[in-house]
Amino acid sequence: MTISQISATRGVGQTAFPFPGGVAAATAAVNDTTGAADLGQRLDAYHALSDRWAGAGHGERAGLTQALTESPLAKTIQTAVNAFTRAAWPGADAVPPVPQQRMKDAFDGLPRDHQQIVASFQVGIPGSPPPASVDDYRARLQADLDAAKAPANAPTDTVTLSPEARARLAGAAPTEPAAPPPVPPAPEMAPAITAYSRNTR
Repeated sequence: MTISQISATRGVGQTAFPFPGGVAAATAAVNDTTGAADLGQRLDAYHALSDRWAGAGHGERAGLTQALTESPLAKTIQTAVNAFTRAAWPGADAVPPVPQQRMKDAFDGLPRDHQQIVASFQVGIPGSPPPASVDDYRARLQADLDAAKAPANAPTDTVTLSPEARARLAGAAPTEPAAPPPVPPAPEMAPAITAYSRNTR
């Protein structure tokens, strides 16, 4: 199915295509190499085609595949996202705030056009609907980093140790517990002592 056929055969219940000029214009934008459309417009076209692909049937998806996977913009997106994810990978054993710091540093190290692409797709930030501006994305990364850092004035738990416990931590030998003091016999204890004596004979 060609792009012109896709434009002419909108499915039942499908919303109007959000890019000016329809599917054909969006496809031309993602394939543009002349600079006629700026990166923001081309990303808008890509998102529009991607949203349409998600709700399309098999035949229409086949016609959209080239634009979404093989077009010049699609390849640029792949390059930008791959570069970002490689630079942002903190290692399997990293703990906060290392991953958050690594993501922000990786984003800040990208070329401006790659930053625009990564922000547009909200890479690495689940639950955030694309697209977003570079400034919005950077602010979100900074907010995640700030949240991962322990506040400087956070209260800390303290434990007071007894002198014996401090001595044990210092390597002192454990001391035998003192024997309880003897209990002086009382008149009311006599029957119990007598019964105990009889049972032990």
